[in-house]
Amino acid sequence: MTNHTPIQVLSVGSSAESSLALHAFFNESPDLSLADAAANSAEALQKLNDKHIDVVLLELSSQDLDGIELTKQIRKSHSQVRVLISTASDTPADIFAAMDAGADGYVLNGNPPKGLKMAISSVKLGAVWLDPGIAKQVLEVMVTTASLSTARVLPTGLLTLPLMPHEKEILNEVAASDCVDGVCLVNPDFVRKLRRLARPSA
Repeated sequence: MTNHTPIQVLSVGSSAESSLALHAFFNESPDLSLADAAANSAEALQKLNDKHIDVVLLELSSQDLDGIELTKQIRKSHSQVRVLISTASDTPADIFAAMDAGADGYVLNGNPPKGLKMAISSVKLGAVWLDPGIAKQVLEVMVTTASLSTARVLPTGLLTLPLMPHEKEILNEVAASDCVDGVCLVNPDFVRKLRRLARPSA
């Protein structure tokens, strides 16, 4: 029988309440292992130096942590580590900021265990995961912007790029799903285009 090594996850910025939920989640997920937890950026980077970590599960809502900046630092110093951003915010500005940081996946807090497990497993394999709630917000911004004939700036004050019809269909498909059968996996090139939505206009 082949031994299977669980995916090693570092939880960063979790509240006391979400930490309890995460421990219960990992206890029920034999393919995943909560390798450690960190409360702030310095602690997270130190643990990444000290331990083998496959995926960082980064909670953006912590007031003691600049999650966007930490994601950028991880991308530079630990490029082999995958970053899955979890956020309670579904506002476009926060979503685009998270995308711009270069994470490998984006989930909204409150995901069911199956969805979170699929997200972690997918980013570990190098895929990009886009939560349905985030797809809905991006799609809403694109539709709103398209209705403004002179607009090339999002309601958030950020520069926008037009999406092709098939790209809007991707967002529609993800937004309407519950991530069953991997429908929330998207092409990395497409997410790179979405990230460019976060670039400030000149």
